[in-house]
Amino acid sequence: MGADLRVVIREAKDKDLEGIIKVLRSTRLSEKETWTEDAKWMKKTLKRFLKTENHKIFVAEYNGEIVGFISYVVFPSFWECSKQGLINDFFVREDFQGKGIGSRLIEVVVAHADAEGVDEMHVSTGLENERARRLYGKFGFTEERLLLERSRKK
Repeated sequence: MGADLRVVIREAKDKDLEGIIKVLRSTRLSEKETWTEDAKWMKKTLKRFLKTENHKIFVAEYNGEIVGFISYVVFPSFWECSKQGLINDFFVREDFQGKGIGSRLIEVVVAHADAEGVDEMHVSTGLENERARRLYGKFGFTEERLLLERSRKK
C-alpha cells in the first residue's frame, strides 16, 4: 500500500454490512476501548439506515474489502429554516489511516450534502482528538458550539 492506493468510495449497500461491522470491530478508540457492541443489532440498524431517504453511508473499499466508512443524516432546522447535515459515524481501519481515505470520505459527504442543498454540516469528535479536528478543519469545519451529551450508559 503506497501513494497509489486504489480505494473506491461508493454508497453502501446491504452486502457491505459485514464489512462495516468488521471496521468497527477493528477500531480502537483508546488503549482500553474497542467496539464490542451487539453485531446483530448493528446489522438490523444499518439495514434500516440504508433504506431511509435522508440517511447515507459511504464506504471505502480496497481490493474488495471495506476499510472505512462515513455516515450522515440530513434534517430540517426550524430555527434556521434550512437543511442541516450531521456526520454521525466515521471510521477508517487503523492500518489504512494516514493514506487520504478519511479525506476522500469527507469530500464525498460534503459534495453530496452540497448537491442536496444542505446549508450547514455538523460533526462532533472528542476534545482530545487533535487529528480528527485538523482533518475536519481542512474541509471548513470550525469549532462553533459546545456539544453537551447525556448518556444512559455508564
